[in-house]
Amino acid sequence: MDKKILVVDDCDTTRKLLSYIIRERGYKIISATNGIEALEVMAANPVDLIVTDLNMPQMDGYELSKSLRGQDSTREIPIIMVTTEAGDADRRAGLEAGVTTYLSKPISPQRLLYEIEKLI
Repeated sequence: MDKKILVVDDCDTTRKLLSYIIRERGYKIISATNGIEALEVMAANPVDLIVTDLNMPQMDGYELSKSLRGQDSTREIPIIMVTTEAGDADRRAGLEAGVTTYLSKPISPQRLLYEIEKLI
């Protein structure tokens, strides 16, 4: 499979776990630790989908999503937000920021892969 997915999370353990789950399904993975790094990585590595955390230093998931939606080259890339923030206001803010799918932790690997495959 030649689809490339960017995993963005400041927690090393979570980033590695999500990357492992996605890579095992055959996707290529690149990763970043926050939104600013994600934008830098994407400048040199176009991706087909982004899986991002919400709470990160320097640039959080909302800001990353808004930035991506504001650029012609990244406007249509699906964004899956995986976060511990499960409130209705958080979910609404994510969708308003341009998140395609908002998932609350904990999530099963099967659910994550289902959402990815639905969007790719």
